[in-house]
Amino acid sequence: MSEITLHIGIDNHDTPQGGCTTHFSILLIRKLLQKGVEFIDYPNLIRLNPNIPWKTRGNGAVVLRFRVIEKQLEDLLELIRNESEAYTQISRKTKYRQPGIAVFVGNNIPNEYRWLYKKALTDVVTLDIALKIAEKTQTIILSNKQNRGLIGALSAIGGLIDYQEDYTFELLAYRIIENMGKRERLVDELSVKRVELKYKGYLFSNYDFENDRMVITPHGPDPVLLGLRGDKPDILVKAFREIKVFEPIDFWCVFRTNQATDAHLIKRNISTLRPYQTGLIEGEVLSKPKPEPGGHIRIYIKDSTGVIPVYFYEPTKKLREIALKLIPGDYVRIGGSVRPPSSTHPKISFNAEKLEVIKLNRYIEHNPKCPQCGKTMKSAGKDKGYKCPRCGYYDPNARKILVRIERSLKEGIYTPPISSMHHLTKPLSRYGRENNGKPFILINEWCSFKLTGE
Repeated sequence: MSEITLHIGIDNHDTPQGGCTTHFSILLIRKLLQKGVEFIDYPNLIRLNPNIPWKTRGNGAVVLRFRVIEKQLEDLLELIRNESEAYTQISRKTKYRQPGIAVFVGNNIPNEYRWLYKKALTDVVTLDIALKIAEKTQTIILSNKQNRGLIGALSAIGGLIDYQEDYTFELLAYRIIENMGKRERLVDELSVKRVELKYKGYLFSNYDFENDRMVITPHGPDPVLLGLRGDKPDILVKAFREIKVFEPIDFWCVFRTNQATDAHLIKRNISTLRPYQTGLIEGEVLSKPKPEPGGHIRIYIKDSTGVIPVYFYEPTKKLREIALKLIPGDYVRIGGSVRPPSSTHPKISFNAEKLEVIKLNRYIEHNPKCPQCGKTMKSAGKDKGYKCPRCGYYDPNARKILVRIERSLKEGIYTPPISSMHHLTKPLSRYGRENNGKPFILINEWCSFKLTGE
């Protein structure tokens, strides 16, 4: 009997009112394991462009990759379709839920999928483009072809297809049905802080030490109880067992993800930027930081192709404080996303989520002093020298004087507090700990359906 490999892309099974794409995926995994399929990877949690305005919450899709006997294919497809329809009945009235499920059969993912993933990670993808790739690659569509969720489902199939790109892990635990909809999660904050410190170097972004707060629990009505993030799945499971939870846990699962990798930050020229894109821009600071209503900071950045205003918003906290220390002539690299024009901002701008100070300007220019009376001279016009406003002394050859200044700002990489970061933004603690080129091992206990909280 011949085996085939299936890649199941799943998206948009969540809404602002409840439900969750990962929750549905785990329910489906339980059914698939009962059918005897062999998983070849952890379920992949693929985060896509965080700047897309019509996304639901974290803009994450899931991919399940497993082997199965070929004669089981039709039965499994029917199972997946039925399970999705049953799950979406929960919130069928909402206009937001447009679930997408796509199935690619084969060992090797076509290059078109790799392109689609990168596009959806950093730009806007239209449904017609995604469907054209699905048709070209003979991908099976199990949901309505007009559902927007198909964009994420199809795009995610091309993500994390090998271990040459960076990846991380997240252990997601889910609430029992009776507790879904309750916003408070009964998770002991001190125990989370302890495991983050105990397994330092293996866990990340679970506790915000700057603001002294736990960040593993969501606040909405979705089924997720907590999400524990780290670089090694076995350490995640061990740390999870040391966290005190005072409500029942229905089940939990380890996902392999592109979170905390900066995968969405690709280098771009300012002149090529389009609304909703993500990327890295690099250039010279042209203006002094300008505070704006709401606590935001605006600066202008110039590269060889153009100039763009960059905004550091109040929620980025220390990133905003660092931006205030920039001066014209500093050379920086900024990661973020393109904001479209609006009534208050008639041109595109760039929203910063990460800042790297590459080179500091350590000199400022001063007008020369009058050699006769000591008064600061004023320009007599472009390339016309300087004239003293007090005594009238004029020097056609005078030029500005460079004066060295001390800077409290240091060159380096700066990020917002953990609690203000996008899922995809790489925290400072992961620099030098990337998983590029490191093959992953599917541990025995990567998913549990029996664990009950104490």
